[in-house]
Amino acid sequence: MLLRFDPFADLDRMTRDLLPAGRRSIMPVDAYRVGDRFYLHFDLPGVDPESIDITVEKNTLTVKAERAWQPAEEAQVVMSERHQGTFSRQFFLGEGLDPERIEAGYDHGVLTVTIPVAEQAKPRKITVGAADKALAG
Repeated sequence: MLLRFDPFADLDRMTRDLLPAGRRSIMPVDAYRVGDRFYLHFDLPGVDPESIDITVEKNTLTVKAERAWQPAEEAQVVMSERHQGTFSRQFFLGEGLDPERIEAGYDHGVLTVTIPVAEQAKPRKITVGAADKALAG
C-alpha cells in the first residue's frame, strides 16, 4: 500500500490558504494501482529534468524538483503567477512494495514514478498435494 507522508501537511495547508490562489506552491500528484504496479504522476510543467531528485530512504520516497525563471534585467515584469522554487513531496512505502525496482520517467511536463509490488506481497497459488503427502495429526 502507498501512503502519503508529510509531517508538515497541516502547516502547509494553512500557508496555502493564506496565499493568493495564483501563488500557491504545490506539486499535484495522481496515484493509482494497475496490476502489480503503483503509478504516481506529478505535474511539473517547465521543470528541467536535471533538477528532479528522487530518493528512497528506508520506506520513504521523496520527490524534489526545482523550477526557476529569472527575467532579463531590462524586463518589466507585469505579472508573475507561475510557481518558482523547490517543490517536494514524500510518500510512505508500505511493506508490500519493492523500493529497489522503482523507475521514473519525465515526458511533456509529467513525472511518472512506477513502484512495483514486492514479490512476497503478490498473491500466489497453493497447489494441493496428493493424500499421501497430507500431514497426519
